[in-house]
Amino acid sequence: MSTVLLGTQFYRGAADAMRRQQQAADALVSLRGAAPVNLQWRPGAGEEVCERPGVETLAVLTEDARRVSGLPGRCKPIVPEMLDALADAAAARGLRYFALFNGDIVVTERAIDRILSGGKQTYAFSRMNLDESGRSIGLTLQGIDMLAYDAAWWRRNRARFRPYILGEPCFDVVFTAVMMCHGDGIICNRDGEIRHEDHPNHPFGAHADYNHYLAALDAPYFSLWVKYWDALVRARKRGASEAEERALLRESFVWRPTVAAALWHAGRCARARWRYRRRVKHAVAGQAAR
Repeated sequence: MSTVLLGTQFYRGAADAMRRQQQAADALVSLRGAAPVNLQWRPGAGEEVCERPGVETLAVLTEDARRVSGLPGRCKPIVPEMLDALADAAAARGLRYFALFNGDIVVTERAIDRILSGGKQTYAFSRMNLDESGRSIGLTLQGIDMLAYDAAWWRRNRARFRPYILGEPCFDVVFTAVMMCHGDGIICNRDGEIRHEDHPNHPFGAHADYNHYLAALDAPYFSLWVKYWDALVRARKRGASEAEERALLRESFVWRPTVAAALWHAGRCARARWRYRRRVKHAVAGQAAR
């Protein structure tokens, strides 16, 4: 039987967050065709390891949000490092595909079947939200909660992905746009192959500014996502067919930068870097003054 390596990071949080993570872990261990792993930091990194029974722990991470961003805040992992670790683990086990998902997402057999039977290089999954009773209350079209890759494709395209922080904004849609522009990929946002119990959104953490900064550097990709999302919402409202939405997907993610656009974007990047350096300087000075 073919297998997908499924990776996430479980963490210690409030009781409600821990309950949702346990639901996700319980679903993982019941899946056929899936090898679940829990990515944690290496021993000696100074971070507490959060384990889940039945889910293998890979303590291999070395980077964290504070070192990468230069900003104070809670320790969080860096997305490309997580994907590198999963690609290595998949290759070591002779597996073609690996996936990264948020720790409170319930992955279903339909998601595994979609990956294994689709033959694509990349997959991006939007989540189906559920209420506390388990009733579906709608798909979340504006974001992505699981990314899946052919390990060979990831290694060839690794340099295209900036070191975004997990759990902060923008990385999911930027990564999806890159995947769609530079590979044979698909966005799965019709059938709810992954599930999520709806809950109040918490404010973004101290590292949101860093991900926003990276999104400014990746603005051409981010803009493609925004245009796609806007067109998709309008198409869904008028009852577009799956074939029409597939055509929209193909038309939306075409990478054709012009010289003029590249020059304009270079100026935007310079401004973004200057503003972010000022933000870090003020944040560090403020922390030192406390």
